Amino acid sequence: MKSVEHLYKSYGPLVLFKDLTMAFEDGRITTILGPSGCGKTTLLNIIGGIETPDSGILTGFDDCRFSYIFQEPRLLPWKSVRGNIEFVVNRALTPAQRHDKVEELMNRVDLSAFADYYPSQLSGGMRQRVSIARSFAVSSDVILMDEPLNGLDSALKRTIISWFKQLWSSDPRTVIYVTHDEDEARLLGSSRVVKLKSSL
Repeated sequence: MKSVEHLYKSYGPLVLFKDLTMAFEDGRITTILGPSGCGKTTLLNIIGGIETPDSGILTGFDDCRFSYIFQEPRLLPWKSVRGNIEFVVNRALTPAQRHDKVEELMNRVDLSAFADYYPSQLSGGMRQRVSIARSFAVSSDVILMDEPLNGLDSALKRTIISWFKQLWSSDPRTVIYVTHDEDEARLLGSSRVVKLKSSL
C-alpha cells in the first residue's frame, strides 16, 4: 500500500491541500477526479518527486520508478513510433529481447503498421497510444497519468482506455490517473475513484 498522509501544499495565499490523506493500493488503478484548479497535477508531481509538499508524509514511494503519461504525448519528434518506444526499453535486455518488447507493445496498441511513422505523421489519438505503449516499455512500478485523454472525443477515449486496460491487465502496475471527466473515471477506475474539490 502506498499513501500520502496529512499533505499540505500552498502557493502563496492559495492552499491546494490541507491535511490531505489518500491511499493507493499496489497493482491497482486509482482515479482522482476533480475540476481544474483542485491540485490534481500538483499531487502527481509531489508523488513523482517533481514538487515538494510544504508538509506531510509519503509512504511506499521512496524506491519506486515512475513512468508518466501526460496531456500531451511528449514524443521525440525525430524518432519514429518504434524509436520512441525503444528509447525507454530496459538497456539490460539483449537486442533481440528489446526488439520483441517493442514489437509486442506496438501490436497491443494497434500501431505495428505505423512503426516507421514520425509523430508529425500521426493523429492525436495515435500519438497518445505511442505514449501509453512507451509507459509500459519502462520498467516502472507506478504509472502517473495526467489527464492523458483531454481533448479527444468520447469514442476515441473509450477505445484508448480499452487498449490501456489490456496492457495493464497483462502487466499490472500501480496506476494513479487524474481527470476531470466522470466517464473516464468510471471506465478506468478499477479499484476506486477519489474526488478532489476545487481550492479556487
